[in-house]
Amino acid sequence: MRIVKWTLLLLGIIIIIGAGIAAAIALSSPESPPTLELISAPFRSMDFSNLPPLSHYTARDGAKLVYRTYLSRQSKQTIVLIHGSSGSSRSMHALAGYLQGQGMDVYALDVRGHGESGSKGDITYVGQLEDDLEDFVNQVLKGKQEATLVGFSAGGGFALRFAGSSRQKLFAHYVLLAPFLRYDAPTTRPNNSEWVNSSVSRIIGISLLGPLGKKWFGHLPVLAFAVDPKTAQYQTATYSYRLWSNFGPHHDYKADMKAAKQPITVMIGKNDELFYPQKYLPVFASSQPHAEIAIVPGVGHITLISDKAGWKAVAEQISH
Repeated sequence: MRIVKWTLLLLGIIIIIGAGIAAAIALSSPESPPTLELISAPFRSMDFSNLPPLSHYTARDGAKLVYRTYLSRQSKQTIVLIHGSSGSSRSMHALAGYLQGQGMDVYALDVRGHGESGSKGDITYVGQLEDDLEDFVNQVLKGKQEATLVGFSAGGGFALRFAGSSRQKLFAHYVLLAPFLRYDAPTTRPNNSEWVNSSVSRIIGISLLGPLGKKWFGHLPVLAFAVDPKTAQYQTATYSYRLWSNFGPHHDYKADMKAAKQPITVMIGKNDELFYPQKYLPVFASSQPHAEIAIVPGVGHITLISDKAGWKAVAEQISH
């Protein structure tokens, strides 16, 4: 009788704790920070008059995912571009057009959960973005020369994730532009929170509940970005727990570095406002000593992909 009593008491405690965690998860939505001009202003002045139309490929789950194509008349290389957080293929347009003019075939993707690919701000499962990229390579790049994967900011973190995966040989070279590694990585400036606000209690709550938490609450937003109302239609305002977990490196980003065997180049603007340029070398040197680190003078975070000085530096690194 005493065993039954204690069992019921323990069960009651577990239910109360679980209910408390569930309540914290449900009631802790992230709030968007005010518009961040250093992110928004360069895109407002970007020329989109010659933006290529969207093309489609079919992912393994049957979803129609989109990308833009920039083909060169005398192609020397094939480049796949991965945009940054909240962005889409549109945000990579200026860089893509410049690389095209340098004799490269360029493909800019709307990563699932962004732009016109899937439901904005969410994916179905963690690992789906890697599956999508493999499907893109097999369907669209089939028969082309070995390609270079270029990822910007959070997309650079995702490119690192892919570079350390079992599918890393799908690309011959990885170029990480101002890559996001982790919120607490030595490379991340404290003012990164001006761009994105996270619901720490929701993230912790879902993680504590394990697989059930991810199944029941994985669709809930845990990140909210400082989206510009003037360009909000082209951006993704929030990330679900699942998308947050997938669009970037793994939690142990150093394990991704150690597992990567293909050549890696890291590029960062000398004036980057969100990351410390000088700290990338020691971080990569400890886990991926063969990575090449380049600091680009005269450009910041967004201007690395929006200004000619940034485009030229990226093109030179890719082509040498």
